Amino acid sequence: MLKPLSTNELRLLNLVEEDCTRTEAELAKILNTDVKEVHSILQNFEEEKVILKYRAIVNWEKIESTEVVALIQVTVTPTQGVGYDEVAHKISNLDEVITCMLVSGSFDLLVEVEGPSLKDVAFFVADKLATIEGVERTSTNFLLKRYKQGGDMFSATGKTHRLPVII
Repeated sequence: MLKPLSTNELRLLNLVEEDCTRTEAELAKILNTDVKEVHSILQNFEEEKVILKYRAIVNWEKIESTEVVALIQVTVTPTQGVGYDEVAHKISNLDEVITCMLVSGSFDLLVEVEGPSLKDVAFFVADKLATIEGVERTSTNFLLKRYKQGGDMFSATGKTHRLPVII
């Protein structure tokens, strides 16, 4: 069942999502309430799994890394009675999978995976993902560069270093 939220609870969730490093005292000041109430609401959100995790957004391009990220478009045959959920749960339980989302459009699931190399991701798709019952087709797209994630820009100017092209 979906939980109805008060205005302050919703504002608190937005503030924490925007910057989870704020202290409870800072949050209380912004919300014009006391620290005990902020603590109580956050604790309740954590217990009810409204807040699942506090996480940093890392700009991996600033660090030498050989990890490969791929976004895989998956077309699925839904199962009667459970729809896409059964296949989506099987895919989500694979260790390489970071994100699995049901989407509308020309494919059904968008799956984000990480692997040590292009070859490893390709073998993951061929050996693990494509062999799951209900998976009809996959299309793998390798991430080249992130410009924005979770509302945060990865470049101070937002500009790329590409040369202009005249057509």
